[in-house]
This record gives sequence, C-alpha cells and structure tokens, in this order.
Amino acid sequence: MKLVISVSGGGALGIGPLQFMRRLEKDLGVEKLGDVCAAFAGTSTGSIIASGLCAELSADELYNMYNDNLAAIFTKRKGTLVPELASNYYRYDSANLKKLLYKYFPGKMDEFGKPIFIPTTYMNGASVEKVWNREDNWMDRAYAILSSCSAPTYFDTLNLDGKIFCDGGMWANDPIMTLESGIKNPCKPDKKDCKAIVDEGFKILSFNTGMIHPNNAPKKKNALGWLTYIMDEWVARTGNSNYFEACANIGKDNIFRCAPEVESAYEMDNLKKTKEVSNIWDKYYDSVKQKVVKFVKSTM
Repeated sequence: MKLVISVSGGGALGIGPLQFMRRLEKDLGVEKLGDVCAAFAGTSTGSIIASGLCAELSADELYNMYNDNLAAIFTKRKGTLVPELASNYYRYDSANLKKLLYKYFPGKMDEFGKPIFIPTTYMNGASVEKVWNREDNWMDRAYAILSSCSAPTYFDTLNLDGKIFCDGGMWANDPIMTLESGIKNPCKPDKKDCKAIVDEGFKILSFNTGMIHPNNAPKKKNALGWLTYIMDEWVARTGNSNYFEACANIGKDNIFRCAPEVESAYEMDNLKKTKEVSNIWDKYYDSVKQKVVKFVKSTM
C-alpha cells in the first residue's frame, strides 16, 4: 500500500497540521514526511503544505516557514480608507506571499518529483474547475500555488493573460477527491507513477485544516456578514461530502482524517491565535498518536 496526503485550506491555520506532521516525522523516525508519500493534493494553504512535502521539505522546515512569514503574508492592503466599499474588495496584499512562494518553489510544475494536484478556480472559462498537475509544464509552481491561495475577500484574484483565477477552495476546499481522481485518472507525466499507486493500492492521510466546529449563524446578516459566513463556514465545509465519497470508494479503513474538534471556528487570518492552534493540534496528536503512526507504518 502507498501513502498519499491531502491537505485542505484554512489560511494561517495551516500551522496546525504542520505541528501534527512534524511530530509524526519524529515518531516515524523519518527526516521528511514526504519521503514516505507517493502523491499529494492541497488546496489554498494546503497547496503550500502539499507542495512543500512534495518538494522534499520537512514538516519542521514548513512549520518554521509559516511561523516566520505569516505576519508578512497577511499584510493589509493600502490605499483604501474603507476597503469594504471598494469596487474590488480584498483585505490583504498578496505581494509578500508571491515573493515567498517563488523563493521556496522555483521552477515549473513538471519539476515536482511525485504526482501532485492543486485545485484552483478558473473564473472565465467553460469550466470553473481547474487542477494544476505535472502536465502543466508551462506553469510556474509558485504561481499555481498562489492561484489556489487567492481566497475571495482575503486576497485579490489573479490575472494571467486574461485568464482569471481564484481560490481552489471555492469548489474543492478539501481536495481528497481531487487526489483520488488524479491518481486514478492520471495526466501523462504521472501515468507511470499513478499506475503503480493504483496497482499497489493506497491509503489517504487527510488533514482538515479548519478543524471540526459547531455551525454558528452570522452575527451580522448584511451582505458582507453573509459573505463572510459563507466563506468561513460553508466553503470550508464543502470537503465533508468529498470525504464521505472517498470512504465509499476505497473504504473508511484506508483513510485517516486528522481533524481536532474545537468549540468554535478559528478565523483563518487571526495571527494572534496561531500558537493556540498549534497547541490544539499538538494535543490532538497525543490523542491519536498510536493510531496514526500504525496507519502510516502500514504503508512503509
């Protein structure tokens, strides 16, 4: 059996799964979690994590990258006194995020050494669903990741030669089915790799970055209030159906879904809570340590 990894979106909350992963690396006795994985998928902040693992960065290195750069990534946009009233509303300037991604992920998509699938949303084409993979040998790895991270109301959309892209979380916040579909219906550069994964069988280690929390009605029911509610509550929950479908396809025993339960939702851009989120995932790891280590070792 092969191990494959899926990581959902969640902005700064991505530091939580990385805390879980770096502890898992130590208990497995491996330097890099990506070394024991055969394929990856990630949406939004999950695309950064999945790409880092695929690019042979350790979870510890990725954790430090997040910890050192989150403040720069979430830099408030300038030049608009009341941004909510702007014709093009978004909170943060993505320039620093773009710079960081090009530093850590130079080169084209086909330079990834293993299959990887990064959902984005194509906003002016026949289909809104787009998944970057190694077949897109013309696309910069950093730009593909950035397009998956361009969450509406948080970052501006991307314009590439007249093609508009925004966050892959609009349709695949939890990319577990994108991962399964990509493996079973591989693009040309991944055909051999994915055939080996399918022939041997695979198990999915899935990370629900947003965690499990109660659904609370919006405090403000104006247009912006509803928009925020839909983005933070329901777009983030769209992955649940994908998880149920994946369980039906390959069996629940072949999926380990990492998802701490919390009393209320955590805002994906609240940098004051990153240490708290890291601690939540640290304690959660303690509670599932034996099970997750056994699950991963069964593929090694």
